[in-house]
Amino acid sequence: MTASVSPQQTRTTDRTAGPPLVEYATARLVPQGRLACIKGQNILLSSTQGVVFALNDTAADIWRSLEEGVPVQAILGEMAARGVDRQEAYGYVEAALQDWERLGLIQPAPPPCPTAAHQHICQVVAVPGVCVRILYPAAVAFPAATVFQHLEVRNRAVDVLFHLVERGQRIHLFRDGHWTNSCGRDQIPIMVKGQLLAEVLGHSEYELALHAAALFKNGRTLLLCGNPGSGKTTLTLALVHAGFGFAADDVTLLDSAGQSIGLAFAPSVKSGSWSILGQYFPELGRSRVYRRPDRRRVRFLVPRDHVPTVPRPVGWVVLLCRTQDAKPSLRVIDASEILGGLLNGAFARNKELSSTAFDALCQVIRSAEGFCLTYAKLGDGLELLKAACR
Repeated sequence: MTASVSPQQTRTTDRTAGPPLVEYATARLVPQGRLACIKGQNILLSSTQGVVFALNDTAADIWRSLEEGVPVQAILGEMAARGVDRQEAYGYVEAALQDWERLGLIQPAPPPCPTAAHQHICQVVAVPGVCVRILYPAAVAFPAATVFQHLEVRNRAVDVLFHLVERGQRIHLFRDGHWTNSCGRDQIPIMVKGQLLAEVLGHSEYELALHAAALFKNGRTLLLCGNPGSGKTTLTLALVHAGFGFAADDVTLLDSAGQSIGLAFAPSVKSGSWSILGQYFPELGRSRVYRRPDRRRVRFLVPRDHVPTVPRPVGWVVLLCRTQDAKPSLRVIDASEILGGLLNGAFARNKELSSTAFDALCQVIRSAEGFCLTYAKLGDGLELLKAACR
């Protein structure tokens, strides 16, 4: 990958008449890499990603100035002193800093906590194992914060602080004062959700995190397991509309007794399902469109009701197989198929399956009915599952 800045990449701007690079002028930027010149080529190694970038000489000079703590306006002055046109220098520096920030090669220094209430919006949410206070810049808090409104709690001791900081077109997330990630404005809830999931996986008590949706029916949990594209989210929300309780859309924890605990994050619905699910949930069409890191467009559907995050026995495990023009069927599967489905995409805390986790899986297999659902149309799959989960 190349993080160089060439004259062809320079962007002219009218803002040179005002304070240069206003979003960077007062910020202390911390480089996250090591630069070396090897056989005439400037090589930059990202210290956080392990990725190598090639820089041209102009970009390398800007990087070295940042390493030395030179302010942005002084960098422009140095370039002008070397004979570079002021407007061109502005374009070089602006392009370099924006590219490096997007690539995670530079990070802002930890900001002070805001003291004025009008500057930020505070939200306290609880997920299994941790309670988090989130501070949003007031200008971008909504509608992003509404994605987590169903997880809000009051009068709970806070374990972790997420502080979101806006600069230019980027939003930076600090966890207890340490930079964690950054994103564009159209990715805020996706970034926050990802960090909340990381907190759960790091702090909650569980044996295995399953890549499975979880629904609640008659005192038991229905787990839906499937590869991306199998229709897990769409089928989950159709079942919710049919009267099942919502427990999780994507990740479900399994405790040492083989019981499930759903992570009730708001489901993110990809654009291909908007028209289908809009028939059940009209509010989906009014929701803000966000973009995942892979640039897929999604809308979040905040659950109207969700099952409390308490352990519940697993009653059904369903492996999804969505195939075009397939004849709908619900086939009983054996223990090995159930086990394979549960382990597909599962996460173990220590990266390996412990004996306790295996015992928990065995308990699920003993108590749950296992099926493989083959379907093409949502309605067919929905009716088969409604009949099976009584």
